Amino acid sequence: MEWFYFNPKQAISTPLSPPPTVEENTEKALEEEIVSNPDDVLILRNLLENRIKNRELPAALSIINKLIELEPNETEWHFLKSHLYVHNGELELAKLGFRDIILKDPYYIEAYRGLVVAAMEDEEMNEMKEIEKMVVEGIKMCKNNENKESELRDLKLLLAQIWVIGEKYDEALKVYRELVDEEPGDYRPYLCQGMIYTALKKNDEAEKYFEKYRGLVPKEHPNAKFEFMMST
Repeated sequence: MEWFYFNPKQAISTPLSPPPTVEENTEKALEEEIVSNPDDVLILRNLLENRIKNRELPAALSIINKLIELEPNETEWHFLKSHLYVHNGELELAKLGFRDIILKDPYYIEAYRGLVVAAMEDEEMNEMKEIEKMVVEGIKMCKNNENKESELRDLKLLLAQIWVIGEKYDEALKVYRELVDEEPGDYRPYLCQGMIYTALKKNDEAEKYFEKYRGLVPKEHPNAKFEFMMST
């Protein structure tokens, strides 16, 4: 929205800069603080959030590099860097970063997801087969670790997603049904099955799963809005 000051004597409109918002004041304060405390991780984190919110990707990457310098073993910074590379179109750098994270922490589920997204953006279906093997290997590792049930479930969901991308709908549906049997209260497999049946133009069947999904997803969850798009 433009801001104008109207002077009736001059009968003209003179553009003025809008008054600073709370966000702008906060960012200015952070910038001033970081000058005095260049190695303060908390200030850098808050400044990074502002840069990402404003889609200032080069500036965000610069901050992340500083955070990695300060905390080289903090996986979150390496993941965010790769994630920003995806949004910046630097897909090869993104994939290298995600693969490095998985090598160091094979249970870091978001890195697998990031790798899938980067491969999809790059339209590298052959590479998707390699990622599928990595996910399958991750599933095997989780099965051998009783403390990784959540990660096992997430990797199964991701494997099914890869199969959906490759239009292997029967294989994906089998996984989703197994996940429902294991944990009927998880809304995600219902949504995914509904999406498959929508792709297959079996709308009545799809609606059955969307209905189950609607009954389970928390109303405040971001995916609750997504459901309405899928079912209309």
